[in-house]
This record gives sequence, C-alpha cells and structure tokens, in this order.
Amino acid sequence: MNIATWHRNFAACVFAGLSLVSLPGITGPVEEIHAVEDRRYDAMIRGDADALANTLAEEFAYHQPNGKTNDKPGYIKQMRSGTVKIFSAERYDVKVNLYGDVATAMGSTHLDVEIAGERRNADLRYLNVWVKRDGRW
Repeated sequence: MNIATWHRNFAACVFAGLSLVSLPGITGPVEEIHAVEDRRYDAMIRGDADALANTLAEEFAYHQPNGKTNDKPGYIKQMRSGTVKIFSAERYDVKVNLYGDVATAMGSTHLDVEIAGERRNADLRYLNVWVKRDGRW
C-alpha cells in the first residue's frame, strides 16, 4: 500500500469514527417524545407543579387508576397538595408512534407512590398523546 492510499484509508477511518461518536447527539421526533416523557415524570417525582403546568396542554385529561378523571387544573392541584407523592417511576416497553405533529407514547410504568398517606407499588399501562405546538411537544 502506498502512502497516499494509507492516508486516504486513515482519514476515512477517522471520519467514520467521528461520525459514530456524534450520533448520540442527533435526535429525532421519537427521541424528543422520550425526552419530554422523562421531563414529565421527573417533574412528577420532584413535585414540581410549575414544570408540569408548562408541559401539559390546556386540554390535558388524566384517567386515574381509581377510575376518576382529572383535568389540568385538578391534576396540578393534586400534585401541589401532596395527596399523591411519587418516589420513583420506571417507564418500560414504551412504543412511540408519530403522525405528523401528533405522537403517541404507549407503555407501562412501575411507580413507587404514596396516595393519601399509603405507600404502595403500582404497575400501570398508559397512552399519552403529545401534540407539537410552537416548535415543542
């Protein structure tokens, strides 16, 4: 192999390696949905009602495991009251589907939660619908 060929091969390997290193920084809509889901759960765990209020749409509806439904103001009030405290949440088996500026995230969550003073573990199935508005989910 002559020196010119060696330099070309070396440069190709360096560029290929650099592009592989930079791949994790590239995000698409599916990764954006996972990130916004993570931010929502993080806000729930921290009890950060303001962060939830900034994340959730005005038409937000939450179907609780007890069969009741909460709207955004009710959900935020519940988080502020401390009636529900989430200690940890692990999302798993999550499938994200995209439909233009609408996305669904369906999966399961294992929660370590306290409800009205009673701590328990819960495994829940969920379907979240996200709409991209003003450039953000």
